This record gives sequence, structure tokens and C-alpha cells, in this order.
Amino acid sequence: MKNASTAEGWDEEYRQGRWAFLRSLPESGRYGIIGMWLALSEANDEVLDIGCGEGLLYERLAPMGIKRYVGMDLAPAALEIANVDPQVASLRAGDMHTFEPEAGETFSAIIFNEVLHFAEDPAAVVARYVPFLKPGGVIALSMYSPKRPESGANKLIAKLWEATDDESQWDVLDDYALRSDKKNVTWRMRLVKPVR
Repeated sequence: MKNASTAEGWDEEYRQGRWAFLRSLPESGRYGIIGMWLALSEANDEVLDIGCGEGLLYERLAPMGIKRYVGMDLAPAALEIANVDPQVASLRAGDMHTFEPEAGETFSAIIFNEVLHFAEDPAAVVARYVPFLKPGGVIALSMYSPKRPESGANKLIAKLWEATDDESQWDVLDDYALRSDKKNVTWRMRLVKPVR
């Protein structure tokens, strides 16, 4: 099934429950890695979650003591499903290509969890968020990697990894190929810090 390409299409998919499987136990590994990355790099104070969907990452990070969470997603229907504490979290509808935080708002971590497949140039999207990072902040990347090496998704991952391999621009703090034997799927994950 092809993914939606408009906010209205995504809204319909969320209303129909197409993405409910993301709450399943076999999906939890990547959330655990992201959570530990943020905790161990002391970057879980102020998190921006690009493509947050129903706020699942917030649910996973909340017990770890996250202080402020901003979730942004193209689908308002996904944000309506989210169960967040308004004292800690705010949810905003927007497009990752054009989203702007509020004036003066910066983050200790920016997360791109399964959203960069929807960008023609993922490296450019990631780079445009660097100014929104606090000094020492990190960017976490997670992308589903299909079995076919020549797939479009794997080509996007290769381009993004090549861009973040540039040591004059990025410090790669960790790099994973995470495989779920239960789901028979693999994700490529990387934690990076911009060189400033």
C-alpha cells in the first residue's frame, strides 16, 4: 500500500487505524535506542520530534524525565490521537520542509523517526534543522530499510549516511542496523552532532 502524500490523506490513514501497529512491542526497539541515546548524551531536556504521528516517542520518553517536548506532524488527525501532558508537551501541525519553531526556540535533541523517507533530499532537511539545536545538541535518525538494496528507501538512506559521514560537518556518535526478527524488518539508525 502506497503512503499518503497530503495532510488529508494522512488524516484518513490515522482515522482508519493504519498506523496503530506502531504501538506494538516489536516496534519498541528503535524507541528504546533513541531514548537511551538522549539520556546518555544528556539531550533529553528539550526534544523536537519531526513527524511525531500519535506522539509515541513522547510516550516512551516521558518516563525518562523529558522536560519539554514539541511534536510536529503533517496530519492533524494524528495529533488529535496523541496523549500528551500539556505541561510538558506541545503538538503542532506542519510540514518538515517548512516547519519553523517559535521565535528563539531551540532544542537539545531533534528526532527524525521514520519520516525522512518522505523527503526528496533527507540530508538537506536534516541540515535545515541544525540552527534549531542548542550548543552540544544531537540529531537522531531512524529509517526503515527494505530488504531490496536497490530500493528507493535504501538509496535515500545511503545519501543521508554519506552526507553525515562528512567529518567537517558531522560527528557520528552512534550507528545501528537494527533488525527485528519478529517483524523481519531492519531499521538504519544514526545519532549525529553537527560540527560547529
